[in-house]
Amino acid sequence: MRTFLIGLFASLSFGGPLCVELVRDPYRDPYLSFAVLRTVERAALESGRGLSCGDGSEALKVEIVRFEERPIAYTPEQRVSAYTLRITLKFTMRDRSFSVTSVVPYSLPTGGLGDIPRRRAIDDALDKIYLNILKNLRR
Repeated sequence: MRTFLIGLFASLSFGGPLCVELVRDPYRDPYLSFAVLRTVERAALESGRGLSCGDGSEALKVEIVRFEERPIAYTPEQRVSAYTLRITLKFTMRDRSFSVTSVVPYSLPTGGLGDIPRRRAIDDALDKIYLNILKNLRR
């Protein structure tokens, strides 16, 4: 009986499972989409909500509103060597919506690194807004 009451209390204190859906990604960047969904799903699990798209789940729609890379530094050869990356995400649930924004700088020390600094900057930007996402999902 005690276990049943603890389980009942836990299920009432947290909401039902979330069905996370990326509804708008005008930038069509595969790594950005992957990183956003990974971060949102991690926040949903940590908030105690769970992930499921079946009956009784609440839809969480995620939109990538803004993804921008602005040059901020140039080499003597007039090539871009550093950027400012800005990400804005909008979340819509049944009864409310919220937006979060993150800005991080990153540099490209050499061309031989390829896409790694950019991907690291996307991860850093999402890590900065992770606690805001988690806080809003716990409400």
